[in-house]
Amino acid sequence: MALSTTSKKMREEATCSICLQLMAEPMSISCGHSYCQACLLGFMGPASSPWSQQDTETFSCPQCQAPFQRGSLRPNKQLGSLIAALQEQEQEQELEQKQEQELSCQEHGERLHLFCEDEGQLICWRCERDPRHKGHVTVLVEDVSPGYREKLQEAVRKLRQLEEECASQKAFMAKQIAEWNEKTEAQRQKIQVDFQNLLSFLREEERAYLWRLEREKELTLRRLRDREAKLGQQSRELESCILELEERCQGSAQKVLQDVKGALSRSQAVRLETPEAVSLEVQTECEVPELHSDLRKRLRSHQGPCKDGLPLSLFVWDFLNHLTELPGSCETDMKQFAETLRGRVTTDEALQELVDVIFEQATSVPKFRCVGARLCSHLCHNLTFSSQRGSFKRVFLQRLNTDYEPRYQAAKGDEAARTRFHGFVLFLGELYRPLKIEGEKGRARVAFLRGLLDALLSNPVDDNLVCAIKLLELTGSELEDAWKGQGKTDMDTVIQRIANVALDAPCSADMRQMLLKLIQLRSSNWGRVPVTSALKRSST
Repeated sequence: MALSTTSKKMREEATCSICLQLMAEPMSISCGHSYCQACLLGFMGPASSPWSQQDTETFSCPQCQAPFQRGSLRPNKQLGSLIAALQEQEQEQELEQKQEQELSCQEHGERLHLFCEDEGQLICWRCERDPRHKGHVTVLVEDVSPGYREKLQEAVRKLRQLEEECASQKAFMAKQIAEWNEKTEAQRQKIQVDFQNLLSFLREEERAYLWRLEREKELTLRRLRDREAKLGQQSRELESCILELEERCQGSAQKVLQDVKGALSRSQAVRLETPEAVSLEVQTECEVPELHSDLRKRLRSHQGPCKDGLPLSLFVWDFLNHLTELPGSCETDMKQFAETLRGRVTTDEALQELVDVIFEQATSVPKFRCVGARLCSHLCHNLTFSSQRGSFKRVFLQRLNTDYEPRYQAAKGDEAARTRFHGFVLFLGELYRPLKIEGEKGRARVAFLRGLLDALLSNPVDDNLVCAIKLLELTGSELEDAWKGQGKTDMDTVIQRIANVALDAPCSADMRQMLLKLIQLRSSNWGRVPVTSALKRSST
């Protein structure tokens, strides 16, 4: 009560007698009284004499009527500091009153000065007499709060220990990630050094090993980072719980006891999940085969790839290279190749590896694109065996769909992603040429190529446009015939879209010229000679 009286008296002294509010930027005059700067200047009004005589103009103090001059005004900084302190004190008192109101009994409006041990709730004296609390153990808040405060502090200590353990595990996980990166980098360098002096077809095997190592690295890093993320989440949860309990400990007795058992129960329920250990042993091992003079001869003969243990990617690479060099024997060689594969591809894993190897080499090596498409078509019809995954055709079509689905993301990706996507697009152009539109399969192929064109034109940068031009040069006539056979005008839509790109898109001049040449090619029926013209020439 004394503090309240003192505060009231201080407020009266700090009140401006002009505006009757706490002074803002107080100014003192010669008699010692102080007022708000704005109030005092408003009281004096504008100067009525020239500038040189303003300081000598005389006024009367609003309180004591003592004379003062404009030049006697001085800022009262000390009073200003006291007023700021008084305002802060009043704000604190208002906050305390608000907290007391919040901690009052909602039912009776009385102060919550008792704690019911049985219910674990703060109650007032009227609640204690209520039948609901009859026979319950009730104690004064001041008597019971120290014990619960100690329990909360003990809970904080235990959580601190868990937090330290979590931090230790996070550090260990970061060390494991660094160690794993070092090991995979060392393995990368070993693989690159091992493959430096081998022939060009062995360099593809190097790429295969590096791809497997990268895949293994990413899978393991993903697992490690998942565990690191879980530890980070647990760390944040622990920190949040600790801050909650610390704020409770630093608060008033009522705040300490409010739902204290629930807080303790929640803190005791916190557990630190230790992530399972991740092996940091690199599984991708590379033993470079010894180079000897008849290696290519044995590969070409396709005899004994199983007994010699030659890598499948090397086996496929050399066969595709052979088809590229000697296309005349393509059909015979592919039959022999399929027979050899029947003895080698005997498991689901081997079938998936075969599909992935042919697909990767046919889409990434331009010279293998055409023969790779012919080989895949041949194997789809001739390579059959009993497997849970199904035939070569089924697994191959699943792989095509896997790369087809993210076509829009690939067309809008970085340069490396677009280059890979372009290889896939042109490989499909070779695979689906010539088109046969009879039945559902033919319509699905047409829709497949249309989807690729739409993806390329959705991001009309130069390399995407070049790929679209090549695809239309390769399959444009067949596509248009297929659409016309279905009664559709999709080719008109595609060509109009290309024309709009040539007119509006910010492409290079050379690119614009290529697009216009494609439009001219389509207007000439894709360069095909009309039947009537051919007959006239033959008759002459």
